[in-house]
Amino acid sequence: MAIIPKFQLYDSTGANLIYTFPVVFDTNIPQTPSNAVVIEGLRGKGGIIIDGGEDMFEIFLHGVLIADDYEALTVLIDALEAAVPIHTAFHLRLDKTASTYYEYHVKRIKAIEYPIADSKRTDIQEYIVRFEANSW
Repeated sequence: MAIIPKFQLYDSTGANLIYTFPVVFDTNIPQTPSNAVVIEGLRGKGGIIIDGGEDMFEIFLHGVLIADDYEALTVLIDALEAAVPIHTAFHLRLDKTASTYYEYHVKRIKAIEYPIADSKRTDIQEYIVRFEANSW
């Protein structure tokens, strides 16, 4: 059985589903940027690598909202804005399988972007939500 992966936003406890992002067609996750300190000797061979954990990085979700008409589309835009308030801690999950997922601790610190859609926002509107991962 094939699954369609979902991008879901949970509250800071990870227990309560807040929002499921519809029709995401571009993202930069999964990834795990790591931080390390590299010490190289001036006269020796090789070096030493000291693990430094994971860096903070930006995650973006680029998708589209689809509705029957302008009023219904406006409701979807308002629901997205209300569900993902700025400066709030969340868990963002991306399905790996039906029972496992990637998970990131994220905060939104930038405005949600609404690129111009060909339909002039009568029934479809693109969105880009940017989060800072490993930020809390």
